[in-house]
Amino acid sequence: MHPILSNRRTLALYLIIWLSVGLLIEIPFIFQYKNQWAAFLLCDLPLNMFFALICLSSYYLCKAFPIKTTPWYNLFSVFLIAACIAAGMELVAGYGLVHFIDSLTIAPPISALYEPWIAGIFSTLILIFLLIATIHYAIIGFERSNESERQTFELRLLAQDAELRALRAQIDPHFLFNSLNSISALTTRDPAKARTMTLMLADFFRKSLDLGAHNQISLDDELGLLTNFLTIEQVRFGSRLKVDVTVSDECRKVFVPSLILQPLIENAVRHGIAHLVEGGTIQVLCERHGDRMTIRVENPIDRDRPRRKGSGLGLKNVRARLDAQYGNEARVAVEETDEYFRVNLSFPIQRV
Repeated sequence: MHPILSNRRTLALYLIIWLSVGLLIEIPFIFQYKNQWAAFLLCDLPLNMFFALICLSSYYLCKAFPIKTTPWYNLFSVFLIAACIAAGMELVAGYGLVHFIDSLTIAPPISALYEPWIAGIFSTLILIFLLIATIHYAIIGFERSNESERQTFELRLLAQDAELRALRAQIDPHFLFNSLNSISALTTRDPAKARTMTLMLADFFRKSLDLGAHNQISLDDELGLLTNFLTIEQVRFGSRLKVDVTVSDECRKVFVPSLILQPLIENAVRHGIAHLVEGGTIQVLCERHGDRMTIRVENPIDRDRPRRKGSGLGLKNVRARLDAQYGNEARVAVEETDEYFRVNLSFPIQRV
């Protein structure tokens, strides 16, 4: 549909502009023909509105004859013919309206005053029609530019969503692999604990699959999953594994990427607590600073522990997910000393 006709406010503004221009044109006639100014207004203003609507038809010609693919001579002939027809319709309507107003005898006849200007009026109407057509080409170009930007944005969102889903899909197999290794180790030493851990693992996966289906979940839900995960790990480590979670109430309702903490806590257990004879405490701190969320995960380490092997999938996954979702606005900082390993996350809070 025509972009002006599809919006009442835009159409009203368009007609007001034409009406204002028409009134400005009438000012010299009002002062020159003081006895006939009312007749001029009754004649010219409706004709201005009529021609304003006729000019809107050029939009459909612009759509039918794209400027980039239509030869210039075709454009010239099509729009010149259309302009002549539009100007002719305006003159015919004007002829009838002028004689009708003269028949009302509200003022001295005005038809004779228009006759010397017919050729000039016809030429002016053609130029106005062509000018409106040019404006319509600009509108179409703007619409196509916006549509192209919208499609590009949608494709970017689809690609981002696909990447996030692929990254989230890596979390469960990674965690399952480590959990099965833990269960395998328990089967020979403590079969009862192995069975308990298997049941808890199944319950954890049911919950994680439900919440993991969303790009973002509340921090409260994320911490709930974290509690389930640590309960599973405490079957194996017992009192050696302690957790200190500090979260302000205003943070609990903030939405964060789903399952973003699990890989970090898993690394803290596997590469930190597991190598300490007396175990230790994993500290989780969540704070809100204006429109940004910061999360810190810190765990004690054994300076003589075996160095990490493999690709460090958990931490890489967290980096990749934050980068895919927030771009340059997300930060992941890692600190390691002889006594602790710390990961700091910072990312903008998004409305969901």
